Amino acid sequence: MKFIKKNKWALLASFFIPLILMVIVLAMTGIYWGSSRSILAGDAYHQYVAIHSLYRNILHSGGSQGFLYTFTSGLGLNLYAFSAYYMGSFLMPFTFFFDVKSMPDALYLFTIIKFGLIGLSSFVSFKNMYQKLSNLTVLSISTAFALMSFLTSQLEITMWLDVFILLPLIIWGLHRLMDERKRWLYFVSLLILFIQNYYFGFMVAIFLVLYFLARMTYEKWSWTKVLDFVASSALAGFASLIMLLPMYLDLKSNNSDALSTLSGIFTENSHLFDLFAKNFVGTYDTTQFNAIPMIYVGLMPLGLAIIFFFTKSIRLRSKFAFLGIIGFLIASFYLQALDLLWQGMHSPNMFLHRYAFLFSLLIVIMALETLSRWNEIKTWHILTISLFLILGFLSTLVFGHYKYVMTSQVMLTFLFGLAYLILSINSIRNWISNHLFVILLFIFMTVEAGVNALYQVQGVQKEWNFASRDYYNTQVNSLEPIANKVNELSGSTFARTDNTVPDTANDGMKYNFNALSQFSSVRNSNASSVMRQLGFHTDSTYLNLRYPGNTILMDSIFAIKYNISQAQPPKFGFSPASNSLSTLTQNSNAIGLGVFVPGGFKDAKFTDKAKASNFINNQTALVNALTQSKTTFFTPFYTTSEETSDKITGVGSSVTLTRPKTSTATDVSVTYGITADANSQLYLSVPNITYLNSNAENTLITISDVSNPKMTRSLNSYYIGTNDTGSFFNLGSFTKETKLKVTLSFPENSQVTFDTTSFWRLDTQTYQKEMALLKSRSPKTETIKNGVRMTYNEKEKGDIFLTIPYDKGWSAKIDGKKVPVSKAQDGFTKVAVPAGKHQLELKFFPNGLKEGIICFILGILLFIGYNYFTNKHRKAGGQQNES
Repeated sequence: MKFIKKNKWALLASFFIPLILMVIVLAMTGIYWGSSRSILAGDAYHQYVAIHSLYRNILHSGGSQGFLYTFTSGLGLNLYAFSAYYMGSFLMPFTFFFDVKSMPDALYLFTIIKFGLIGLSSFVSFKNMYQKLSNLTVLSISTAFALMSFLTSQLEITMWLDVFILLPLIIWGLHRLMDERKRWLYFVSLLILFIQNYYFGFMVAIFLVLYFLARMTYEKWSWTKVLDFVASSALAGFASLIMLLPMYLDLKSNNSDALSTLSGIFTENSHLFDLFAKNFVGTYDTTQFNAIPMIYVGLMPLGLAIIFFFTKSIRLRSKFAFLGIIGFLIASFYLQALDLLWQGMHSPNMFLHRYAFLFSLLIVIMALETLSRWNEIKTWHILTISLFLILGFLSTLVFGHYKYVMTSQVMLTFLFGLAYLILSINSIRNWISNHLFVILLFIFMTVEAGVNALYQVQGVQKEWNFASRDYYNTQVNSLEPIANKVNELSGSTFARTDNTVPDTANDGMKYNFNALSQFSSVRNSNASSVMRQLGFHTDSTYLNLRYPGNTILMDSIFAIKYNISQAQPPKFGFSPASNSLSTLTQNSNAIGLGVFVPGGFKDAKFTDKAKASNFINNQTALVNALTQSKTTFFTPFYTTSEETSDKITGVGSSVTLTRPKTSTATDVSVTYGITADANSQLYLSVPNITYLNSNAENTLITISDVSNPKMTRSLNSYYIGTNDTGSFFNLGSFTKETKLKVTLSFPENSQVTFDTTSFWRLDTQTYQKEMALLKSRSPKTETIKNGVRMTYNEKEKGDIFLTIPYDKGWSAKIDGKKVPVSKAQDGFTKVAVPAGKHQLELKFFPNGLKEGIICFILGILLFIGYNYFTNKHRKAGGQQNES
């Protein structure tokens, strides 16, 4: 309380200065509360707004939804492990006061508050670490830290910002542990970081070891301090197993791409003058691929950090120690093995060098060390460092070829650098008072931090584009009423819903319906791998699992009861679900979450090669394993004609369409003549489309009825973003034989290449017969908190096959008696059940959480005991020395 009373105005300023600067910067980019441009850029639009909405929905569920599992993403998701990466924010509970439509404003508010909290925690920590420094000096540094390029260039990743609220507190806690043997702040702040964000916690843990060893060189080596550091750090890690153990077990069991392999010695796109290039005021290259580290934290902190090595009161061994950490970090930017080491041997998907903030943190700490010894600095120190920086920046401009370094940024760097040079010399020479120096330094550093932040945010806008609020609201106004209607129709009965033209892959999370699609770094790769074999779109790392582009056979098997059908041809068995919502359709052939298989389910044999015929065979094999039959659902059929005004060339199975130079068309296209048999659902497969224009990767499919030679009747015309679509394009269902023409157009492309197309017919009568059988064997299913409850009545024993991704966290009870849960088909779940009428209940409790809770309690108790007895022993030793 004494600290707060003494520094109350500085504390308020430390919070509001970064907050207000970000408000101004965002406003200059067109973003403010209720603005037409939202703060949702990149992952903020596709993931974080959905995650915040999910959290809000759980809070509003009145306890019916739990925090351990959700069916709103990827068929089912371990929400506890997911939260370890995505949901560990201090401000998450405040989502309660928002809804999906106002969530962009919530993220805007949370973002600026987090920048304010970073400034506040930085000031509190730095002021306590360096108490002799004036409040304005510490404010200058805390503002620079809060608005460093690593944060402002990646502000859309809102979950990262909370890390930097804790980081200064951890460093302050380490200082207290080493200097005063006070351990609580270090232990608690580190524990929270490990629980809140294990990913950054791993990087910070490595840095803390290096920083502790470097700081130990200040004085005589002390094994007591080593013991304090090791014990406090280890017990924080041990207690954090409440989150880390379930997360680790989930990654180990359900994520197949946990580790990356080295592809070379050096990191991509690294060049000699990268460090100088990224220290120009306002430089922004990219946060996508081939980025170089975001290390900018201000020109003055950079200069002060270099002067650190000129101070007399810092021992030579300490200077070498800090130089060693800097050298290790710089080497990590260039050497692929070290770069991966910091990131847990997992190569990030964009946003490269995610540990670069540690370089900025070290610069800030060294700058504070220098400022606390300002009276040791000489004029020649300032001039020498200035000359070094000038030569470095000039060499970057002459030899570096960094196209993103603009003239305006060079001029700003020169002007701010000149200002700091003049101020520093005037201060050292006592030509101005120390009070005036501190005031002017504060003004220049604050303005510089704001200017740099503006450039970073504008860089994000140019590269990622902050989404239009009108577009966001249009999607919400369209999808939210549909989602509400789905929940009204289904009630507690389990059903899945998905969108044929999704806004994002996380619409289920966002609008609170059970979905197949997902896009997240935490996912069940085993289940997604099986979905890939069934023709759904996934990428090589399974970050994406997309619903569009598959067959009604898979709709029914995976319990897709409702479709948000926009522009696509009607699907067989789907009919309007609501008179007021024309885009909501209901699948009459959808089975439930599970299906009873008499005698037991035996895995179907799948072919792994990505090919339409293999996907068809795998789908058929899975359904036959469930029905225990040998039914044929699909047959290929062939075109009756093929027409194009473009040039066709091809090698092997590859076809290339090229627009003639004399053509005035804006696309290339090809038209196929086909005949739809009676009682058929038709599909087209166009594998491996490659577009010449990477900015127009869409295919327009037009379906026309040409049965009447005198009149062509257009049936449907719709666009497909083929990069996020599965293997089968819907051509519609037909009750009688119909002659059709199917045109594939590729707008704004003068050339496209694709593999040989294939057409497939699904016999709807056979399909409906087999689905009726499976529906009769599908238990009635209702959702419960973190699980489901099923009721079945069968004449013989067997297995209930569940389209739930297999996870060791699942447990099952039949009429209250525990029974085992097994893996089925390499990625799904089955439970052996007896004959008769029974109730099967499945509950999810993350694998390892029980042990993690024990570790959490035990870790805290052990720390309390360690802290108590070591303090008692120290006091006893002190009293003996006095006597």
